Amino acid sequence: MNKYNIHNDFAFLRFVPNTKKWMVPAFNLLFKRHFNSTKAPQNIEIDSHQIKGFENKDIEVIVFRPRNIQTDAPCLVYCHGGGFFIEAAQVHKKMMFEYAPKANCIIVFPHYRVSLNYPFPTSLEDCYAALKWTNDNTKMLGIDKNKIAIGGDSAGGNLAACVAQMALDRQEINLCFQLLVYPVCDHTLSTVSMQVFQDTPLWNAPSSKLMWDVYLKGKEINNLPKYVSPLQRTDLNGLPPTYIETAEFDCLRDEGLLYAQKLKDSNVQVELNQTKGTIHAYDIIETSSITQDSIQRRVIALRQAFSGQK
Repeated sequence: MNKYNIHNDFAFLRFVPNTKKWMVPAFNLLFKRHFNSTKAPQNIEIDSHQIKGFENKDIEVIVFRPRNIQTDAPCLVYCHGGGFFIEAAQVHKKMMFEYAPKANCIIVFPHYRVSLNYPFPTSLEDCYAALKWTNDNTKMLGIDKNKIAIGGDSAGGNLAACVAQMALDRQEINLCFQLLVYPVCDHTLSTVSMQVFQDTPLWNAPSSKLMWDVYLKGKEINNLPKYVSPLQRTDLNGLPPTYIETAEFDCLRDEGLLYAQKLKDSNVQVELNQTKGTIHAYDIIETSSITQDSIQRRVIALRQAFSGQK
């Protein structure tokens, strides 16, 4: 840990991943069990819906609703992280318990099909389908159609950013905001931080290579379709205001910074939170003041977006 001057709050997170493809199904069984067994606090109601995802296949979306929330509430459609191939974890559910009441919004959380058995574009199109379902069912859900945001962490940040680009191109949905937490933004693995952070805890450059190999299985790397990664796009004009958060000792750090700058260059309003002493997924340590500060900044950004503030 001392090699990278990581903050003591995250000293517990010493695990340097050596994830192999054959290990992923076991992780997913464990993560799914923990996610499903985590009960909601008294102030949150949870509903499950079956919707049509990519190629008209059924997927589940979870709706987190603060009790007594107003009619025509704002909404965050949230894409969980996990390298595209890991199912939603308990920590994601707990984070929704933070966002929903503090940002006073409804959250739609798609259980998109992960890439181990469903490579690109299934996960992405499932997330877009969840956004479109939200937009098409605002009356039933009690959502204000003008206050729908998209968000995600890590690979989920990639999905959220690419869904925002798709929404802009398809002209079906008007997003008011995007929340991108240490997002995956570049499939080329070419940034300085990607070269340097080969052995950081929880996630590192070899993890990213495995992630892309699985996600892009069967695709020609020199002739990739649109929406593989956010930085593919040259013109970002018209995308919604954006919060981007990076972690200091994260191989994904520099691509997040590049996307933030590219958005600014396209006249998109960006709030950039460069956390210090942190590693990828540092916010699983809920008691850290750094985590608590980041959650507060994310919530404030959401509340401002939903209220129309700059």
